Amino acid sequence: MINYESYSKFIEHNELDLEYHRVTQDVFGNQDLDSTLETIFQYHRKKGFPHYDIPTHKRLQQFKSLQKFDEQTLFKDGKIDQTMHGLSLAWTYFPHWVDVICGSSKLSPIEYWNNDDKLKEIIRKTWDWQLKHGNGSFTLNRLRQNLKIYGGNQSVSNFRPSAAKYIYNTYGNQGVVWDMSCGWGGRMIGFLSSECKKYIGTEPSSKTFNGLERLNNDINTIGKEVELHQLGSEVFRPEKESVDLCFTSPPYFDTEKYSDEETQSYKKYPTEDTWINGFLKDTISNCHYGLKNGGKMMLNIANTTKYKTIEDDTIRLSNECGFKHIDTIYLILSSVSGKGEKLEPIFIFEK
Repeated sequence: MINYESYSKFIEHNELDLEYHRVTQDVFGNQDLDSTLETIFQYHRKKGFPHYDIPTHKRLQQFKSLQKFDEQTLFKDGKIDQTMHGLSLAWTYFPHWVDVICGSSKLSPIEYWNNDDKLKEIIRKTWDWQLKHGNGSFTLNRLRQNLKIYGGNQSVSNFRPSAAKYIYNTYGNQGVVWDMSCGWGGRMIGFLSSECKKYIGTEPSSKTFNGLERLNNDINTIGKEVELHQLGSEVFRPEKESVDLCFTSPPYFDTEKYSDEETQSYKKYPTEDTWINGFLKDTISNCHYGLKNGGKMMLNIANTTKYKTIEDDTIRLSNECGFKHIDTIYLILSSVSGKGEKLEPIFIFEK
């Protein structure tokens, strides 16, 4: 029968090696499933949420793997595919993502996790899923995913570093880029692995800003120029005509409440109308001011059930601020449940 010690050693082995191994019979080969699941539950109750936490000596290895990856292979038929290069590396610096209430969820991921009945249900369904689809393994990554699927809550997402690398190398002119809403570090890691020379990042959340600084200090071993500002993009204005590319995935009004700080756009602009004509319009205007002639602004933004016209409003505001909408490409995203793919637009504007 599985016991606390054997499960603990198995999980620690997987996490240290950053690999997910087939579960061996000496650990999981038993007939008393209820006792097994109770052991797993007690382990996670004691250890807490299974945050991404890549050991320091492994972080640069992940980053170098992204550097070597040929990002041009991602683009086909107007779509950017996704890979996992550098993704867990990014999440390592932002454990507070579990505190964020997202979409129609009433609770944050950590609040669902802290519910005993919900956690036991998620563990059981993870076990069943892995037996059918995961080669008999039980992984922390699948446990985190199933928290989203079976927990009934949405959670924040991170921009894939490999997709960001493709965009920077394709549209950044090897120059200066401004990430207007830095978020969870995926675009910064993409920049660090790209040919662009300077990254300007704006991020109002204090916890997220601190994570970005730590990420840069740890990963930016070649000394690329990174300029971070703890400000909202509607406040920050780059030097006139100094930027080659403005690129981000902005907040979708109040879809993702990243913090309770008053600097958050959903706090400063509490209605759709004030948000679109305040935060988003001022951000786009600042991009136009900072971009060189012929420079590009790229916005990954999609309609939501709460805000069904945000795509059209983004195009309209960009035109009003002097941009020309020249193309739309699409980002391929996996559905949380693993059922096929979904697409999000990335609108490309030119000054």
